[in-house]
Amino acid sequence: MQEVIDVFKNLNIEYKLIRHPAIFCKADEYKVKDIDFGGVKCKNLFLKDKKSNKFYLVSLPVEKRADLKKISDELHSSRLSFGNDEELWQKLHIKAGSVSILNVIGAPDTDVTFVIDKEILNFSKVTFHPNDNTASMCFNPNDIVKIMNNYNKEYIFLEVEE
Repeated sequence: MQEVIDVFKNLNIEYKLIRHPAIFCKADEYKVKDIDFGGVKCKNLFLKDKKSNKFYLVSLPVEKRADLKKISDELHSSRLSFGNDEELWQKLHIKAGSVSILNVIGAPDTDVTFVIDKEILNFSKVTFHPNDNTASMCFNPNDIVKIMNNYNKEYIFLEVEE
């Protein structure tokens, strides 16, 4: 988490750090229902193209349902499925529950393609785990570009349909 905070400071990104009980999945949302995050909460899906072994991290608002078939079509991919814990560790150096676009900070050499739902840009603030599922970083979604460009990472803003 400290590495993420340091990068935000170095890139002059304004943020708010919110500490909370560990959240591993959408089912854990009840643990934070009374916390004001100050922005839209985002979920992150670690996906793998079955044929090419290419990996994607798809980020979208937590309440939005992701249609993997449509995402696969948009990415000109074969069938997408969820990556496993071993692949997640190998590609992003993170454990399940802490997946987010901010994983690029802890795994700058990753070949994962970051796919961000365009809808996120419509919000004034978004929240993502800072490589630790006991906290969230709230910041302006336009700063996602600044973070990705800092690491020269491949990213796509995509219209994720439900």
